[in-house]
Parts: sequence; structure tokens; C-alpha cells
Amino acid sequence: AQDLQARPAAPPLPEPPTSSTPTDPDQVQFSASGLEYDTDADIVTATGEVRMFRQGDRLRADKVVWNRKTGKVLATGNIAVTNPQGDIAYGDSIELTDSLKDGVVDNMLVVLEQGGRLAAKQGTREADGTVELRSAAYTPCAVVNSAGCPKEPTWKITAVSVTYRPDRKRIYYAGARLHLFGLPSLPLPKFSNPVGGGSDSGLLSPNGGYSRVNGFEVSIPYYVKLAPNQGLVVTPHLYTSVLPMLQADYSALSTRGAFSLRAYATESRRSDDLTTANSADTSMAFRGYLDGMARYQLTPNWSVSGSLRLTTDRTFLRRYDISRDDRLRSTASLERIDDSSYFALTGWYVQTLRVNDSQGQQPIALPEIDYRKRFDDGLVGGRVQLQLNTLALTRTDGQDTQRAFASAQWDLRRLTNWGQEVTFTAFARADAYNTNNTDATSIVSYRGLEGFHKRAIGAAAVDVKWPFIGMFLGGTQRFTPRVQLVAAPSIANTRIPNEDSRAVDLDDTNLFALNRFAGYDRFEDSSRATYGGEWALDLPGIAFTTNIGQSYRLGTRPTILPDGTGLSDRFSDIV
Repeated sequence: AQDLQARPAAPPLPEPPTSSTPTDPDQVQFSASGLEYDTDADIVTATGEVRMFRQGDRLRADKVVWNRKTGKVLATGNIAVTNPQGDIAYGDSIELTDSLKDGVVDNMLVVLEQGGRLAAKQGTREADGTVELRSAAYTPCAVVNSAGCPKEPTWKITAVSVTYRPDRKRIYYAGARLHLFGLPSLPLPKFSNPVGGGSDSGLLSPNGGYSRVNGFEVSIPYYVKLAPNQGLVVTPHLYTSVLPMLQADYSALSTRGAFSLRAYATESRRSDDLTTANSADTSMAFRGYLDGMARYQLTPNWSVSGSLRLTTDRTFLRRYDISRDDRLRSTASLERIDDSSYFALTGWYVQTLRVNDSQGQQPIALPEIDYRKRFDDGLVGGRVQLQLNTLALTRTDGQDTQRAFASAQWDLRRLTNWGQEVTFTAFARADAYNTNNTDATSIVSYRGLEGFHKRAIGAAAVDVKWPFIGMFLGGTQRFTPRVQLVAAPSIANTRIPNEDSRAVDLDDTNLFALNRFAGYDRFEDSSRATYGGEWALDLPGIAFTTNIGQSYRLGTRPTILPDGTGLSDRFSDIV
């Protein structure tokens, strides 16, 4: 009983043999190796690979006894009954009517066409296809491993009785209990689920909580299945200290991509005071938040994506504990990628949630265009990358900046006879900037000069790695000393506005970078030597990696790198 692994899922029974003459759809067709007919009792006994067919219902057994007077069919030995939906019922013995639709099965196993298994000590099937099981179990999980050996399903439901309704494609339980990883865990007195492990409309698990501002909270999500690839979750949030809030989550999946949108809506007092529900501001207002994202692959090369994050005010997300972000960024992007080039047309908008920040100072980027192309130089075996980039930043009450540049980088990698890896790099870039209303930027070093300005950038570098490898502790260890020399002339950085290079952090990812500023608006113009090493140990099932390094600025001219970055002195911090 309740053995979900008793029989493998056999393929559907073969279709009935075709006949050149019309047949009555109510007629029972059968085939067998041996056939006996008791004319007095009107009983047909078929043995050996018995097959019976009627109106899409099929029976297979080793032996079938058919009483034509009573219409009863008793089958024994390797029994399998298939309905028109493709569900297969296995059993030790089965008693059916000659319609092959209803009957009683002992030690029953049902393999559902849409996925999943039902097992029971005894089961009955009605003429409409409804299956009633006693002392039953259900699982949609695999019951054999990759080698074909039986295994315990990840989860299953056992019940005193189970009803399978194929017309509703749903299974109903009475006296059920959920088993996880073979252990009983959660009682389910009254429960139902769709067959095949798919989704269906219904209540989801409720949640609760407490906050000093909103009081006790209870949320009760309800899932609405709109389509096989679309769903909506509606969640009312109930509070003891404030009005309820409604949340809706919509998601859709297609062959080209996916889309999701989350929305919150309520009415409450807008206030920057998050410590109490009774703020000084007594006016009620609509408050809400939108959070969405989408990505679609239009062709193998082209894709479009976007994200949306907007809220009605600066304290809504924190008051309802939705997010602690202090800025919300909405984006849109069109991209093309192939083996040797990249193109992107993007834009973004920033909403600040900081109390002391001005929304008019937040940038709106529309558009940013970036194109990159790589190809071999064809002369000495190096690789060239060209880049074209343009960006327009607009602020409703602040500095506006437009930027365009074209750059070229050449890299040549060679291995010496002694095993050193030597990389030569040459870089050149031409910039054009236009900016206005610079006085609106409070930090002078970020402003640049008003009007149109151009800038030329150049740098050359040689990078040498010398890896050593050997055995250690039953594994493989590698030690790689590394030295890099970079030469760059003085660059007119301060005339250019600094929009994207304000944060500088020295770490192992940019220690050996040609430019250790994160963006394009600032370029490190010092000549320097960088040195360090990396050690790695690879053991069976585990690996360790560590590195250390430092850079030394060769020139004495002042640096534009600010204090606290680890790069402002001639000797950098050790990474």
C-alpha cells in the first residue's frame, strides 16, 4: 500500500487494431494469446497478453474473465488500464464493467499523464473518470534516480482518502499529511492541488509581523492563475495602527523573455518621522510604490530590457519595511552582442529618497550610446578594441553635461622561453565635453569648467607575470609574481566635469588596471610601477587563492586621487 515505486511508468497501451469495416463504437475489441468461451454461462476467458479496447479506454492484463451476462470484467496479472486522457492505473487485480470505465482495483498505482503518481491499498474508478482511493499517497516528484533505482520522493502527501477529478485536473485529500524528504511534517486536514505539480489559483501561506509604527501586521496573499505563463498575486496587508495596504504582483513569461511588476497602494499620513504613527502632519494622502523589470531576447543578437522603481514619497518604503535603499533607479536598454562587437542604447532616471537631497539635482541620462569593436591587428598578432561613447546628463535644477569620446586600445600578449607572460598595451582617447550651470554643483572638484572642452588621453604599459607551479599537500600550488609599468602624460582632468568617477576604491580588482578610476570622466595620469604576487592551492574538492600588491608613483607632480582612497601617496596602500 502507498508504494509509489511499485511499478515503472509504462508507455501507453497500443491503439486498437484498425479494421476496414465500420465498427460499433460501443463494441469491445480485444486480442489475446488464448481464448475460451463457456456458451452456457456466456463467459469469455482470455489469457496471455490480453488487450481490450472500448471508446478510448484500454486494458492490458495476463488474464481476463468477461461475464457477458453481468457485464463484469475481472482482470489479473500485470494489469494496466489507460483512460482517454493518458492516465495509467496499475494493480494486482481489477474488477471493471465491460465499458472499461468504472471498477475496483486492489493495490492500485495511477501514473498521471500530466505528471505525478497516486498509490493506494484499494481504488475505485467511476464511469466519469473520477478515481477514489483509500489509504493513498501522491507525489509529483521523481521516484527513481538517474540510474533507474527507486528513491524516496522529495515530498509526498499521504491521506486517509484521495479523490482524483480528471475533469477538474485536481486531487482532493481527506486526513492528509505532508512528508518532506521521507519525514512527516505538516498535517493537512482538508487540502487539494492541481495535477502535474503545476500552479492553480488559491490562497498562499499568510505572513505576520509587528512594527512600532504600524502595529501588528497580517498579510494574506491570493494567487490568481491568469494563464499557464501568467500569474497575479494579490496581497492585502492588515495593520492595527494604520489603514490597510494592497500589494499586487504580476509576472509573465514568454518564449522571448519575462516581465514582472509589483505595486503597493495605501492611504496614510506623509511624514519624515518614522518613529510614530501619530505624526504632526494630519493630512491623508495616497502612497504607493512601483517595482518592475523586463527582459526580452528579440533575436540571437538583439535584446531589450528595463527596470522601473518609483515611489510617491521618500519615507513610504522604510515605513512599510519594503526597502532600505536611499535611491531608486529606473533604466531602459537596447543591446546588440555578437562575437566581436557590442552596441547599447540606454537611459536611466534616479529618484532620491534622502531627506536632505534635492530631486532637481538627480541626473537623467538620455541617451547613452556605447559601441565597441574588437579585431586582430594583422601585423604583429595583437588585438585592437575601438570604442565610441556618448552620454547626455540632464538635471531639472542642476548641472547638465554632454560627453562624447572615441578610444582605441592595442594589446599584445607573448610568452617567453622561460615561461613569462608579457603583455604590451597602448591606449589613446579623444574626449569632447559640454557643460552648463556648473555653479549648481556644490562640490567644486566635480564641476569642471563651463562650456565646451576637449581632452586627449594616452597611456602605455607593460605587464609581466611569471607563474611557478608545483605539488603541495596532495594538490597543486601556483605562485605568480607580477610587475607592471604604466606611463601616462599629464592630463587636463580638472577642466572636465566629474560625473561617473567620484568613488575610488583600491582593491585587488583594479590594482593592476590601466585606469583605477571607475568611470570615464577621470583618468589616472601618473607614471607608476605596480608589483605583487598571487598564490593559489588546488586540492581535491577545494581551492584557495590569495594575492598581495602595491603600487609606487614614479613622478612627483600632484595627484588627483583624493585622500582616503589608498592611492593619494606615492606608495599606495598594500592590497
